Amino acid sequence: MLIVNPSQARKVFYQLLKDVNKTNEPVYISGKNEESAAVMVSKKDWDTIQETLYLQSSGVADVIQQREKENEFVALENIDCDTL
Repeated sequence: MLIVNPSQARKVFYQLLKDVNKTNEPVYISGKNEESAAVMVSKKDWDTIQETLYLQSSGVADVIQQREKENEFVALENIDCDTL
């Protein structure tokens, strides 16, 4: 993962945007401490992270993992989320 400080990030901001979208590698923007640091990811990666978090929080991920253990394939759209 590329690590840059905020001054470096400002200078090459548009290139960083291009890079995270092209390579799907996040960029860590360091600060003086953890509270002032950030990570830049592509919109596609962000959407994937959000979807994964939703599936985990709604219990769907657990159903998928259980079905995989049982070697039983079930399409995601066939899982009834209302019964979880």
